[in-house]
Amino acid sequence: MAMVVLSGVVLSMALGTSMLARSVVLGGGRARAQALADQQVARARVWPTYGSLSQLAGTAYNGTVDGFQLSTTVTVDSLNRRHITRVVVTVSSDNPALLAVPVQRRISIAAP
Repeated sequence: MAMVVLSGVVLSMALGTSMLARSVVLGGGRARAQALADQQVARARVWPTYGSLSQLAGTAYNGTVDGFQLSTTVTVDSLNRRHITRVVVTVSSDNPALLAVPVQRRISIAAP
């Protein structure tokens, strides 16, 4: 009887350890995706010229990094004499074990 109880305890501990390891891997992937998105947002904030900010959406600044796809859209809103550029950065992955839900960051930058 003691062996049955001990086997049950060991099995539940192994299951708990497996679930913990999986959550650590998923958390690490999400943290890496957030860091990539934050890096792209920081790049937009220090962009040298406001007028050429749309270049950030080009292939030179987007693509695949460590299994993540980085996509940036730049939209200029100049209605009513307002010049506001909206930058949306999305980081996704084809591997759900790496990143199940895409990470997105948005900022608005006003013309100087």
